[in-house]
Amino acid sequence: MTVLQASCAQIAVPDPPEVSAANPVHDENATGYGYAGGIVAGIHTYGWMIPAILESVGESWLSHGWCDFQLPRPVYAGDELITEVVPSPENSDVGLITQKVAADGRVTIQGTIGLGDAPWKDEFSLPSDRTAVPEAQQRPFLGLNEIPTDRDYPPMSVPLRADDARTWMRERIHDDDAMWSEGDQPLTHPSWLLGQMTPLIRHSYRMPAGVHASGRVQHLETFRADGDVTVAGKWGAVEVKKGKPWSTTDAVFIDTHGTEVALVRQVAVILPRLPEK
Repeated sequence: MTVLQASCAQIAVPDPPEVSAANPVHDENATGYGYAGGIVAGIHTYGWMIPAILESVGESWLSHGWCDFQLPRPVYAGDELITEVVPSPENSDVGLITQKVAADGRVTIQGTIGLGDAPWKDEFSLPSDRTAVPEAQQRPFLGLNEIPTDRDYPPMSVPLRADDARTWMRERIHDDDAMWSEGDQPLTHPSWLLGQMTPLIRHSYRMPAGVHASGRVQHLETFRADGDVTVAGKWGAVEVKKGKPWSTTDAVFIDTHGTEVALVRQVAVILPRLPEK
C-alpha cells in the first residue's frame, strides 16, 4: 500500500444542544475551565478529517484500517480546519495526519493512519460482558477520585438505521456525500463510533465534564446503518497528570448481525465539577 498525499478543509460549527447539555466544556461554561469559549467536540473534529483519509488510502480503510491520534489543542466554532495526510518518511504504508487551524497554525489533531491491522491492535483490553442492558435508573456520580479501573461497563444498545445515519451526518458532520446517506443501509460514518463513547459512560454513571485527549480506532469489517448496535466497553488505566485523572476506555462495537465491526480507545481528561453560580 502507498499512502497518497491528501487534504481537506472544514469550517468548525457549534456542537448541537444535546452535546453541550451532556458536557459543559462544549458551551459557555468552558470558560470556567480556562478555555476561550465552548470547545467543539473531538468526535466532530475527527469526523472532518475523514475525506482526507479516504482520499489518501482509499475506502477500504472503512472496513479494515486504523487511526491513532491525539487532540493537543481545542477547536472553536468558526475555526477553519485544514487536514493533511502525507506518507511517513520512515514507512510508506503509514500516513501522518495533521489537522490545523488555518488562521494561527494551531494543531488540533495529529496522528497516524494505515490499512489492515494496527500495530497496537492487540493492546485493547476488551470487556467480557457484551449483552446490552437498559440505562441504569440510578447512575452513581463519579468524582475525580472515583474513576473505575479494570472494570466492564454495562453494555448498551444503540439504534442505527438509515434515518439515524442521515441525522448524524446532517446535524453533526455536515457532509452530504452519498455514501453516508443514500439507500436503506448506508455506510456508518467513523465519527459515529467515537460519538458513542461518552454515552457509554453516561449509560451507567454521571460525571461532571471531560475533554477528549487521544484515541485509537481499528475498523474490522464494513459497518452499515441497518439495525441496533451493541457497544461494550471496559474501564482501563487512570493516570494522574497535573492533578487531573486521564481515564482510558476501550470498546468493541457489534452490529445487528453479531459481527464485531470496530474497536475504539478513548482517553479522556476528567474535569472537576464547576462551582454553582
